Amino acid sequence: MADLTEVNQWTPGVYQIETSDPVVGGPDGVTNLPIKQLTNRTLWLKEKFESLKTIADRVIQATELSAGMARIATQDAVKAGTETNTMVTPNSLASLYPFRGRAVFSTPGTFDWIVPSGVTHAWVVVIAGGGGGARSITLPGPSGGSGGGVTRKLVSVRRMSSMRVVVGAGGKGAADLNTKGARGGVSAFGNHLYATGGEGGLLDGTAAHGGQGYGCDEHDCIGLAGHPIGNARNDGFLGGAGGGGESGASWNDARKPQTPGHGGGGRGASAAPDGADGRVTVQW
Repeated sequence: MADLTEVNQWTPGVYQIETSDPVVGGPDGVTNLPIKQLTNRTLWLKEKFESLKTIADRVIQATELSAGMARIATQDAVKAGTETNTMVTPNSLASLYPFRGRAVFSTPGTFDWIVPSGVTHAWVVVIAGGGGGARSITLPGPSGGSGGGVTRKLVSVRRMSSMRVVVGAGGKGAADLNTKGARGGVSAFGNHLYATGGEGGLLDGTAAHGGQGYGCDEHDCIGLAGHPIGNARNDGFLGGAGGGGESGASWNDARKPQTPGHGGGGRGASAAPDGADGRVTVQW
């Protein structure tokens, strides 16, 4: 007994055997015609199904090295980090991990930070200038200048092309005897946040107060100034340390501190050092 020959084709319809049709078998017999049409359809559907199965296999087998297809992960899934068969879009990464670049402004003055394309938020750290130290050789002695204020904030920069950046200069240290130090300059990032400079060194036995941050998520101060202190023989004194500690208590040392926002120490024999300049750091 022979089988019907199958042909991979989709027959538009299936022939209906009429009551008047003779019963004729064989490959071309009218009795086998609807069976052949259904068999051809079945083979055609089988080929289509196997081709779809091949695509499904590629979806499952897609890896970092093999081409394939994958479902796009949700932001919650990206945060969880547990899925292995989904893909992450650049937009998802940009919204979850904003730090892709960094700009540092450390020279006193006013600048424009150009907002990079696609950036919507920036983490900004603003440090104001430190105060300059006072100078005196008579009691109660000169205090150091205090440290500048510090402020930090995640700032929205949506629909902004640039932001104004201000870096405050360190306050001038006293060059002449019996002279107080100058206050450090204000640093700022646009109208969003700013920090005031450290107060200059004093001559009344007290220590200068530090600068402050405003408009921020976090704020603090580099450090308060140091009071004048007695020497080892207790027959004189040293000028107080600058806020932050880089410019220590000393009688003769005019070196300006380099760490942003630190205050200059008070001095007697030499001119008092200037406070360190501020700094603004932008990360996106």
